[in-house]
Amino acid sequence: MPKCRVRGEGDQALARELSRVYVAVFQDLTYAYPDDAGWFEKDQARLFRLVEQRGPFQVFLVDLPALGKHLDQALASRAYRCQGLPLQGKGPGHVQMPQFLRQLYLRVFDESGSLKEDYDVDTEALFFLRQILYGAKRAGVQCSDEAVEKEITAFIQVDASLPIPEEYWSEENPPSTLIVETFRGFSASPTYAQKVQELPAEKRAETTRFLVNLDIVSRLMVSSLGPYSYGDWKMRHGPGVVSVPPPRGNKYKFVAWSERLESVYPLADCGFHDWLSWVDDVGPRGFDASDYNEEEPCSRLIDVPKTFLKPRLIAAEPGEHMWCQQNLKAFLYSRSQKSWVGEFVRFNDQTLNQRLCLEGSRTGRLATIDLSSASDRVSCHAVGNLFRSRQEILQALRASRTRQIRVSHRVVRDGHPKEEIVALRKFSTMGSACTFPVESLMFLAATLAAILTVRERRVSERNIRDLAGEVAVFGDDIVVPIDSRELLVRGLEVLDFKVNAQKSFWTGRFRESCGVDSYAGIDVTPAYYKSPYTKSKPESIATVVEVSNNFYARFMVRTSAAIASSIPWHAARHMPMVPMDSGICGVTSFVVPEPGTRADGKALLKRYNHQLQRTEYKTTCLSAKGECTPITDNTALLQFFTEEPHPFSYWKSGVKRRPRLKEKAKYLGAEALVSSKPVFRTP
Repeated sequence: MPKCRVRGEGDQALARELSRVYVAVFQDLTYAYPDDAGWFEKDQARLFRLVEQRGPFQVFLVDLPALGKHLDQALASRAYRCQGLPLQGKGPGHVQMPQFLRQLYLRVFDESGSLKEDYDVDTEALFFLRQILYGAKRAGVQCSDEAVEKEITAFIQVDASLPIPEEYWSEENPPSTLIVETFRGFSASPTYAQKVQELPAEKRAETTRFLVNLDIVSRLMVSSLGPYSYGDWKMRHGPGVVSVPPPRGNKYKFVAWSERLESVYPLADCGFHDWLSWVDDVGPRGFDASDYNEEEPCSRLIDVPKTFLKPRLIAAEPGEHMWCQQNLKAFLYSRSQKSWVGEFVRFNDQTLNQRLCLEGSRTGRLATIDLSSASDRVSCHAVGNLFRSRQEILQALRASRTRQIRVSHRVVRDGHPKEEIVALRKFSTMGSACTFPVESLMFLAATLAAILTVRERRVSERNIRDLAGEVAVFGDDIVVPIDSRELLVRGLEVLDFKVNAQKSFWTGRFRESCGVDSYAGIDVTPAYYKSPYTKSKPESIATVVEVSNNFYARFMVRTSAAIASSIPWHAARHMPMVPMDSGICGVTSFVVPEPGTRADGKALLKRYNHQLQRTEYKTTCLSAKGECTPITDNTALLQFFTEEPHPFSYWKSGVKRRPRLKEKAKYLGAEALVSSKPVFRTP
């Protein structure tokens, strides 16, 4: 494999910092296992020899994470076999483990490569193994144009593999009878029936029962949400950018309101603060879509950092669509949490998945399932059958769905355009406010249907509630009982989804879900290094402090101190030491420090505020100051009623520009430095 180049000055700083962090990690490792200090010195030398040969990014961001995935699969299969990966060379003798980190491997596996019995596995050694292999996995390095183009190509190919959306999805204002005629249920779908026939004969009957139960579960789940009316929920903009910048940046001035949106979300009710303002805008002739859209609204594909080899592709939605999607999202979130659905799905809380992940690794009775490109494989056909019993929800999903996406290629080949518009077959992209709740409900319905089918139980709300504590869904992270895992995987494949085998676990005692890696009920999640301090980015101080605290929370105090030492002196001299649960930007400590203690143990500068009658300490803070472009028309009232500012706060209408972070030293009260809740300070 070619050597990954270190491109700019920022990459060079990251490469140096990664090497320094890994030296500190080996120091923590030596402190934990002092008898093996000589072995670890050799391991460190082997690692840095490989860094010189292949480059720091290739080793830390590619080679070591590949070894980590191989280790996780070995935990699942209960056997480790050396493969043709870097640092996998075996030394002389009969030991079937690699020379690199051999003393740690032998605390988890025996000399033949077989996993030890659960009570013999040294989970601390397993943690250090995964820490070394995964520690730099999320380091902030920009992907190459070739890597981005590869993901764009895969995005288009995945979309082309989905069924073509029915005529219903392209209609501007379809009649309700078209829903009944088009979507007859998963079990009556010719598309899914054909896929069932392609399965082995002995699996067809069970899969057919799964689709029948999926119809019943979908009806119960969607009915539990209750009726949807846009007037009961708040209209608002999303936090991200939009695909087409609105005039003068004013997102509250809608210029592309289509007939599809008008069929469910009347502009007079949803796009203005009152009807008189709407009349002044449209005139006496009323709404005319030609005044608001000249062409089909289109989203825009953009890439954001994820890993060194693979970016994350999301879509910037049209502002008008996002405005309505947020209304529907609020309905789905609120009603789900107030019904029995909330016992299995918590849209803003991952702790249920994490708790069941730990329990599954301890008992071995629960599996964790992860899907590949889950949001890109949610077909319109599946969404139509899922929500067919609630026509008003399905109509809202149709109206706010973006049907086209603009793709800008990074690498242009002969005969291919630099930019193209792709007609989407998927329901929505990552970037739509409806994608996450819709896919979560889809996977929950499939999981419940699979369990009830395998256990041969009648589909009813009572039997579904009895499954609480065995099922959890958060996006494409699914926790399911082992006995139903096979049917669930098969059923998801019938529904056009693809299970990620490398990140799904149901054998052995290792599980992974929602950022928690566990073995035998013990959390073995490593701390991840992100990026070094950059003078031009004040927010990098907060990143360095956060990463240092994450290592400290895992008792890797030398690594934590090494990372914290990169904080510049002008910020470090005002950096407080705070308790573990504090919301203040400071270096954490297991021992509750005295207020005003600096990270290096010295005292912070202090003063006495006679006006507030309290002692205050000078601490490093990040303040954000954003400017506004004034709004001169009546859309300022729509912005006011949307944002609903506090009556005693200073509020100013206008188009808010991206705030600029500044690093400042401010005086905080002593109570703020020991608070267990974040303290917010307005600039």
